[in-house]
Amino acid sequence: MKKNESGRSMVEMLGVLAIIGVLSVGGIAGYTMAMNRYRANEVVDMANKYAVIAYSSYMTSKMMNNGDDDAVVVPEFKDTGLFADATGSSKNVVNGTTIGNATVTESSVSIPLSFTEKKVCEAVATSLGAVETAVAGETLSVSSCATGGGTINAVFKQS
Repeated sequence: MKKNESGRSMVEMLGVLAIIGVLSVGGIAGYTMAMNRYRANEVVDMANKYAVIAYSSYMTSKMMNNGDDDAVVVPEFKDTGLFADATGSSKNVVNGTTIGNATVTESSVSIPLSFTEKKVCEAVATSLGAVETAVAGETLSVSSCATGGGTINAVFKQS
């Protein structure tokens, strides 16, 4: 007598479940890396914009004060209006990254960045390192990207 089989066996179902599990782990890892890169790109973009505003404010202030370096004013990041929270108030925190006040000279703008996440810190360091090789004049000094975050001093050279 022949047995009528219908449906799948338990082994086949476990095989399908294992394949779905492996694909899910890969997808979650890829999503996490993509989000870290997105956060890093957002921080680098904000730092670039702040560097441009700080340098142009520095040069304008210097011209208005006849070259007197003591009278030069550089706006704080929160006062530039680059980033605002839902209420519209300015902040200097982008995705857990604090963008500090710039140090501006005739040839460069130095901006300290403090991170709460190690992976975002490393992604920013990699991103700025890639920019350094592609665009002459931009340098980077990484203080640390430790487990709890880290700091980077990004220096944007002006031409």
